[in-house]
Amino acid sequence: MIRNSSFLKSILVVFIVCLSLTPSMSIKALTSSEAKQAWIEAKNASREAQQAYVQANIKWAANKTKENEQALIDSGKKALQAALNEAEAWLIWVRLTVKENPEVPAELKERIQNDVDDNLETVGELRGEVAQVRTRAELTLVFLRMVGKYFELVADVARNTGLVWVHIANTYANTIENYEDEMRKAAEGLDNNGAIIEELNKTVEELKNARANIDLAESEYMQVQIPGNPLLRFSSGNQYLRIARNKLLLAISHLRKAYQLLMVAS
Repeated sequence: MIRNSSFLKSILVVFIVCLSLTPSMSIKALTSSEAKQAWIEAKNASREAQQAYVQANIKWAANKTKENEQALIDSGKKALQAALNEAEAWLIWVRLTVKENPEVPAELKERIQNDVDDNLETVGELRGEVAQVRTRAELTLVFLRMVGKYFELVADVARNTGLVWVHIANTYANTIENYEDEMRKAAEGLDNNGAIIEELNKTVEELKNARANIDLAESEYMQVQIPGNPLLRFSSGNQYLRIARNKLLLAISHLRKAYQLLMVAS
């Protein structure tokens, strides 16, 4: 659960990219760490392209010549292509991160793989649209279309990423539940086991609360889609999952106390 925090931050960065159109560079990497580095480099390259576009805008606003207008269009196209490069780099990183995670079940891996592939196709289609831009009006239309597609892209992958976290949280909950069951069986054969059973009961209660929040998180993640409010749903899912994590930690704490008492009693 803890190592997912950096992954979550990366997804939120892409949401920001979606709004500000701070773009990147096409990459194919062999490992998730290489893909992540490629994505970082792509973001830096796109930031430079965006800055160049802003400068071209300023120059054209001050002196509306045909030359300056063409420079504006050319730099705008480069910025949009850079945005698509970044999107591609991020998608490849997501795919490899999930592929290399042994805790992700095959069904979810396949689902995310399909979403990534679909969105990579969309990136290719948008590249073609950008290449055909000839006027400032066309540049604006393609930009608006790309913003919409960015939201769809992030919603698809974020939804399934959330489901990965739900699966991992449930796996941890199952493990805690199994340990609790084994300790309870051991404690039942002991005299003066009241304190042990009390801690195990607290473990069960925290597990119950954790599972309730995991279910709520899953429900929110399933609603991360376009049309709708994917940002709000994703944020709500994360909040429920944070509560679930805290409840799991409390369950582990009570389980540890029960184990210590069990060792003394036996």
